[in-house]
Amino acid sequence: MENRTISIAFIRNMVSGCGLPRRHYNELLERAGIDPKSINSPRARVTPTQLSQLNKWITDATGDEGMGHYRQPQKHGTFHALAYYQQSAGDLKQAIERNVSFYNLFDFGFSLALVRSGDYMSYRLQADLGLTLTDWVYEQHLMINHRFLCWLTGSTIPLHRVNLNYPAPAHSGEYHYLFFSDTRFGQDHSEIVFHQQYLSLPIIRSTAELDDYLSRVPSEFLHIPNQGSSYTEKIRRIIRKSLPEIPCYEDMAESLGLTPQTLRRRLRQEGCDYRLIKNELIRDTAIGYLLHDNREIKTISYQLGFSEPSAFIRSFKKWTGVTPHQYRDNHSLGADSLESGAKA
Repeated sequence: MENRTISIAFIRNMVSGCGLPRRHYNELLERAGIDPKSINSPRARVTPTQLSQLNKWITDATGDEGMGHYRQPQKHGTFHALAYYQQSAGDLKQAIERNVSFYNLFDFGFSLALVRSGDYMSYRLQADLGLTLTDWVYEQHLMINHRFLCWLTGSTIPLHRVNLNYPAPAHSGEYHYLFFSDTRFGQDHSEIVFHQQYLSLPIIRSTAELDDYLSRVPSEFLHIPNQGSSYTEKIRRIIRKSLPEIPCYEDMAESLGLTPQTLRRRLRQEGCDYRLIKNELIRDTAIGYLLHDNREIKTISYQLGFSEPSAFIRSFKKWTGVTPHQYRDNHSLGADSLESGAKA
């Protein structure tokens, strides 16, 4: 059972540029267990597996790793070629320089640069003059390349900040799981910013390890090495083990060996807060139970710490736009379909 869900907005943005006939991508959505009618719902949720499966299927159907979002298609094998080029670098600095020079060979509608400002480095993505890129290009390119660089070094490369040059989207509250960082919208540039000390990290992955990694792309892009050590993930684990009891903020800080003020600052650096983490963990755990378990709604509500089922139902509808009963009915066949597709 997956322990996290994500906004369907990420899928809506992904399919918006793919260029496939509506009937075709609706079939892919259904194959992934996603109701096509929910694609425009502001509160619908999907699993990471659904997202990665749909990403792979659309890429296969279009022959374009950029799924229609770039000025020119990114042909199959482009990322693989880049990955091997970076894997043979000596350290992170050389790997990023190779990343920048590689992408800038192509007419994708953007250019990359590695920019130094004091003690910090920016990996910056800039649209070509007169061209408007979709939000999906910025968020996915920056996320994927950051996570791959983390994997190459076997280290979590903490981001000082993420700047994005477009207005905050309705699902901006979910960006902390893209970058685990302070993310700011409406900025002059789109970039990930990190301390220059990480440039000397060695590239540790072997060719055999890279072969294995690439065999699991794109699902592998959903992970950052050692991200379980983040305070966001530590808190999620503690709450999950504590259910149906939910620690108050002060008790959580004490269990982590921090003062409340320090924990608040650490979470702000990761782009979130305790209330958000708590609500997301309860929501995602509830969705997992509904999709993969036959327990009654009443039982789920008590196991999640609600005093009565009606309170759980109200909260769940606020989170997803539907009641727990409706969610289970709408997704039961889809979950079976996805499981079969994942095994294929």
